[in-house]
Amino acid sequence: MPKQRLISSDNLLGALTQQEIAQLVDVLFEVLTPELQKQAIDLLPPNTQQTIRQLIALPQIHKPNSTKHTFTTSLAKQNQIWAKLWQNWDAIIEEAAQEDGKYIIQDAHWETPYFDTPTFIEDLEQIANQMRPLIPTAFEQQFTPTGDFITALLEAETDVSGGIPDWVELTEGFCLEPQLTYCALEWEWLLVQDRGQDAFHFAQEIFQYEQQFQEVNFDSNILLDFLTKLSEADQRNILAGLTSNQETSIWQRGLESTNSHWHLLYLWLIEKYTPDRYVGKLRETIPQQWQNGLPVIEALLTEHNYDESLVIIEEIFQSLLKHKLANISWTPETALLITTLNFHGSEQENASTLLGYYQQTVQELNQMERANALAIQQIAIKQWLKWSNMFTAFGDIPVSAATRQALFISWRDFIDRQSKPSGWRGYGTVQTVDSWWVPWLIDSVADPQKGARWFQSQITQWIINLPGDKIQLGENYDLLRLLTKDLTEIQGQSSYVRFYQVVIRPQEFFTRNDNGQGDRSRREYLKLFAPDDLLTQVMNYWKTHLQQFVPKPELAQKSDYTEHARWIMALEELSPPDYHSLLSQWQVIHQRRSNLWKAIEKIGLE
Repeated sequence: MPKQRLISSDNLLGALTQQEIAQLVDVLFEVLTPELQKQAIDLLPPNTQQTIRQLIALPQIHKPNSTKHTFTTSLAKQNQIWAKLWQNWDAIIEEAAQEDGKYIIQDAHWETPYFDTPTFIEDLEQIANQMRPLIPTAFEQQFTPTGDFITALLEAETDVSGGIPDWVELTEGFCLEPQLTYCALEWEWLLVQDRGQDAFHFAQEIFQYEQQFQEVNFDSNILLDFLTKLSEADQRNILAGLTSNQETSIWQRGLESTNSHWHLLYLWLIEKYTPDRYVGKLRETIPQQWQNGLPVIEALLTEHNYDESLVIIEEIFQSLLKHKLANISWTPETALLITTLNFHGSEQENASTLLGYYQQTVQELNQMERANALAIQQIAIKQWLKWSNMFTAFGDIPVSAATRQALFISWRDFIDRQSKPSGWRGYGTVQTVDSWWVPWLIDSVADPQKGARWFQSQITQWIINLPGDKIQLGENYDLLRLLTKDLTEIQGQSSYVRFYQVVIRPQEFFTRNDNGQGDRSRREYLKLFAPDDLLTQVMNYWKTHLQQFVPKPELAQKSDYTEHARWIMALEELSPPDYHSLLSQWQVIHQRRSNLWKAIEKIGLE
C-alpha cells in the first residue's frame, strides 16, 4: 500500500515561492541517504531521471570567477520554454495589430503615422534567437505549439496589415533578420526530411512561400548561406532540379532575374558542379548585368579568342550604356568613359577591368589607335582627379591629334563640371557662366603657346570686369569664392578670419571622397600659373564691393538677424569705412528693428 503524501505539489506551488521550493529540495537532498535519493529519482520519468543525474554529476561551483558550465535542461522544461516563447511571439503580433499599439509611430501630430517595422522585426528576432537552439528537440519531441514558422509569418503579416488602419503607412515590408530566417529554414528543412522529400523540393517550397508572402522577405544572405552549406548530394540535387525546371512558370522569372538570390545560387552551383556551363550562363545575363560579362571575356582571352572577345565587349557596352544613359553613342576615341558614366566604388573597378580587357583584345587584333586610346581611358578612370597624371597621359601616349583633342576636351569639361560650385544651381533666373578660371587654367597648362602668361591675362581681366552687384554676378559669385578659398589655402591662412568664415564659407564647398586630390591638383597648378598678386586683386574686389553683398535686414525671416550681424562684422574687418557708412544708414532706416541691434550688440560690435 503506497504511503499517503502529507502535502501535494500543487499545494507547494501555491504556498511557496520558487526560491523556497528550491531550498526545500536542497534540504531534502542533504538529509536523504544516497540509496533513498536513487529510489526517489527512479520513480521519475526517464528524461527527468537523466537530467537530474547529469546535474548531480556536475561539479559544485564555489568561486564566482570559475568557468561556467552549461546545465542540462529536461524535456519538460524545454517544452515549457518553447511554449512560453510562442506566447511571447503571439503577444508581439497582437500588439502590432493594434492601431494604437507601441509599433505605431507619429513623429509630429501633423504627420502621417507609420508602422515601426525595425522595432517589430527586432522584437521577433530576439524571440527567434532563443527559439533556434530548441528547434531540433522541439521537432523531434513534437513540442506544442509546433514550430511552423512559415505559417506563423503568413498569419503575422495578415494580422498586422489587417489590424492597423489604412492611413498608417506600412511601406518597408518585413525584412527578416538572420535568426528568424534561420528558424524558418531549419524547421522547413526538418519537415522536408521527415516526409522523405529531397533538397530541391525544399528549395522549391521556400521559393513558393516567398511568392505567397506580401510583406515578409527572407534575409538573402542567410538563405544562400543555408543552401550552400547543405551536403554536396543535396546541392547537386538542387542544381539538377533548377536546371530541369528553369523554363517552367514557377522558376523562370526567379532564375532569370540577376537581382534574385535564386539566380545567384544557380550560378554558384553551376560554377561549382558544371563549370563548362558557367561562362555560357553568364553570357545570357549580360543584358541585365554588364559586370557578368567580365568572366566571359577573361575566359575568351585565355583561349586567345580575340574576335569573340570583341563581340562580347560590344554586348557589354551596349548593356552598360543602355542602363546608364539612353541613346548614347560612345567609342574610346571620342570621350572618356569616366566622364560619360561617372562610375563609383566597385563599379569603377569593374569598368577599369573592362577597359583593360578591351585594350588587350584590340591590341591583339592590331588596332593600335584604339588600344592607345584605351590606355588613356584606363588612366582616366582611376586618376582623372590627378591633373599631372592626366597631362602626362595626353602628352606621352601616341594617339592621333583628333583622338587626343577629343579625350582632352572630354576630361577638361568633366573637371569643369565637377569643380564648379553648386551654390547657385537650380535657380533659373541666375546668370550662368560657361567660361571660367578652372578651364582656363587647364588650357594654359596643356597648351605651351598659352602658358602662364595667357592664364594671368585671362583671370586678371575677369576680375576687372566682375560687376559689383550679386545678381549680375550670377555664378561668378561662387566662382570667385572658390578662387578666394584656393588662394587662401595656398597662402596657408587668411589675413581676414571673419571675412573668410562668413563670406567664403570654405566648409560649404563640396569635397569628394578622394582625399582632396582634385582640390590639391587645382591648387598645385594655380600656384604655378597665377599672378603673384592674384590674392591681392581678389581681396581688393571684395573690399570694394562687399558692402553690396551684406544681407538686407528688411528681408530677414522671423526677425532673425544673426546672419546680418555676422556679415556686418566681416565688413568691419575687411573695410572699416564701408562698415561705418552702412551702419549709419541702418541706424536711420532700421532704427526700430530692435532685434537687429540686439544681434549686432551680441556679436560685439558697436
